[in-house]
Amino acid sequence: MGKNSYKDRHASKKTEQTQNYLRGVDFLLNNKKEQAMDEFIAYLDSAHPTFESSLALGNLFRQRGEVDKAISLHTTLANDEQSEPYENELAQIELACDFMSAGLLDRAEAILLDLIEIPRQRKSSAQLLVKLYEQERDYNKALEIGLNNQDVLSQSYLSHLAQYYCELSQKAILDNNLKEAFKLLEHALTIHPQSIRARLMKADLLIKERKSGYQSKVLELVSQISSIDKATGTFCLDLIERCFAGQVNEQYKKALEELTSKTKSAAVIIALSKYLETYESRSQAQEFLLGYIKERPNIKLFSCYMGMRSKDPNQEGQSETIMQLKSIVDAQIALHATYSCVNCGFESSMMFWQCPSCRHFDSIRVKHSIDGD
Repeated sequence: MGKNSYKDRHASKKTEQTQNYLRGVDFLLNNKKEQAMDEFIAYLDSAHPTFESSLALGNLFRQRGEVDKAISLHTTLANDEQSEPYENELAQIELACDFMSAGLLDRAEAILLDLIEIPRQRKSSAQLLVKLYEQERDYNKALEIGLNNQDVLSQSYLSHLAQYYCELSQKAILDNNLKEAFKLLEHALTIHPQSIRARLMKADLLIKERKSGYQSKVLELVSQISSIDKATGTFCLDLIERCFAGQVNEQYKKALEELTSKTKSAAVIIALSKYLETYESRSQAQEFLLGYIKERPNIKLFSCYMGMRSKDPNQEGQSETIMQLKSIVDAQIALHATYSCVNCGFESSMMFWQCPSCRHFDSIRVKHSIDGD
């Protein structure tokens, strides 16, 4: 009877654990994150505690915002003398994450500076220290840790280091130290040769200085930027228009044509069509626009086309109707954000190099859609 009673209780407990786990998976598959976390916590609480399950439970507490519980659990694991040394180290890594989540950055820093001296924890510690100093906006320290541990950091972290150089360059520009700003941008391109932001900032500085031969240097940078990322049409267009301000010529047209062929940006196509309308012929500009509208339907291109049609002398009596339609289309365009984050979906009408929502660098992109670019 005693044996059977124990077996029944054990089977009942295992069944409850399994049901919690399966319910958690079901909630996760149905995109119900909060309910899934509740079920997984119940599963880990009821299961026989192992080091791994305790560590996972602490992580779930932290993700739910119950940082005090996570700190308590991970502190116990980190100080458990019966655990293996590497297990204590893993618990300390998670404890540092808890402190960072709670805003106790000095305590997290102290733990990570000790752990970075241990070879097997060097990569994790270096990544977290870079993130910590980024959170403090202490970019010099973030660069120091990153550069000293380049060999173990992933490419994404190296691209972050380039962003830190750009942030320091931005500060140098505000201090009117353009020589230092250029130097920092060169460092950014050395560590991350594909950096879009460093090239854009460099071109911006060249336009501000307006030294001899600056236009050819800017156009070279624009060509590099559009080759690296086709979604940069609007940024490149801004550089071209500032570079040729008051000097509209064949070189300007050629730059727009090259940028159009590389990016297929609606903003660039509109700029080129307006050049054709002003300096060549309206019919040629309309034909050019219509070709792109058929190839890739876009509301902005359609709005520009209607604006041209309303000026056509053959449209007498209809121009007012066309302009009313254009105003409706323009109002629809104004309702939609220009930029979105590819990581978290955050949308904005302003450009950010670091997403205000998920804090990822270089994840904001111009929206490419029927009402985007």
